Amino acid sequence: MTNGSRVRAAVLAWTGAVVVSVVLVALTQYTTRDPDSRLYASISARLSQQPINRWIAPEWWGLWNHDALYCEHPVGIFLAPAALARAGFPAEQAAYAVNVLYQAASLALVVLIARVVVEPEEARALAWLLQLLPIAFVFRIRANHEYALLAGLLLAVYSTERARSRPVWTLGMMAGFCGVLLVKGVFALSVPVTCAVWLVARAGQRKGARATWPAWAAIGLMPLVAALGAWGYDAAYLRVTGRSFLAVYRSRQVPPDALALTAPWWTVPYTTVWYLGRIVWYAFPWSLSAGWMAWRAAKSGAAWPWARRSGGALDRIASPTWQGAWFAVVASLVLTAGFSLAERKADRYLFPVYFIIGAAGAMVAVRRFAWLRRLVERLDRPWVPALFYLALFLAALLTAGKLPSITFWRS
Repeated sequence: MTNGSRVRAAVLAWTGAVVVSVVLVALTQYTTRDPDSRLYASISARLSQQPINRWIAPEWWGLWNHDALYCEHPVGIFLAPAALARAGFPAEQAAYAVNVLYQAASLALVVLIARVVVEPEEARALAWLLQLLPIAFVFRIRANHEYALLAGLLLAVYSTERARSRPVWTLGMMAGFCGVLLVKGVFALSVPVTCAVWLVARAGQRKGARATWPAWAAIGLMPLVAALGAWGYDAAYLRVTGRSFLAVYRSRQVPPDALALTAPWWTVPYTTVWYLGRIVWYAFPWSLSAGWMAWRAAKSGAAWPWARRSGGALDRIASPTWQGAWFAVVASLVLTAGFSLAERKADRYLFPVYFIIGAAGAMVAVRRFAWLRRLVERLDRPWVPALFYLALFLAALLTAGKLPSITFWRS
């Protein structure tokens, strides 16, 4: 099968899986037991009934016993569901339907990024391997921000890779960043950090990290774009509501004591270990092989993607693959360190990390275990990932979200 025919078959299969999933969400009038998802789905439904010029200012509308304006996050997560509901889709299910698209986009972007550093067959396998992560079972049919954030982050990373040779792709970097900014606000700071780690990983040598200046310039402009975007958003919000969005948002998401600088000394180490436990479980079992790889790399002194490796099995990893592995480990450590400085803890904050570590660990496992390699080869069919998704989606739908999600150490 040629690459073109394979891509067409995969697109057709995924289109069918997405359409079937969206139709089933509508026909079954699906709702989840997750309180956050129910809240976002209900806000989106009510927003669709408002004049479009007021969509920037959703309200609580009595949900969770609140009646004020909703200022927890920018309006991004509500816009597509509200538009879909406005077009006639069942309003309370629109957010779940849109989340199906975010999931499909995220898996496609993972494959596109992975193709840069591993063999095409291995990259394609990630489209079904990552669906088996514990975190994927938790968020299978949800209306949360997490898959929208992941899709935006991955779009920015993929565009960063393309911008290394085609500067026009810096527009894709900005699109991914602005998408995350509109959906998750201050959490968009993870985008330039992750893109910068990717550029360093792909440089191959120290001077190469400075060669792709358009991509670096785009990363440097992201804070400025964020500032201008926040100013414009706040001005539009002020015109509609007569009050500042940023004033309320800053007090809730970025309070003066947002960093654990005045907390007891053990707060940051405790939170770091707490998050590492989340990574091990929610990216399981591939987190174990990723951890093994990171340990062997540290033991062999391979601190940089261009470092000479002397770690036995690590010597057999081709240079681009080593770059991808280095990116996964370093980006995950940097993001974990950043969130560990905050006093709040939540599984969802490291959502992209679970997939980054899961992808890296899965590729290490495919290289190490012959039985897994044979399974990947046997399932290397363009329709397999879409079939996996549909089967797992149906399982979640039929159980109405009642399957237990195993978690631990909540506080």
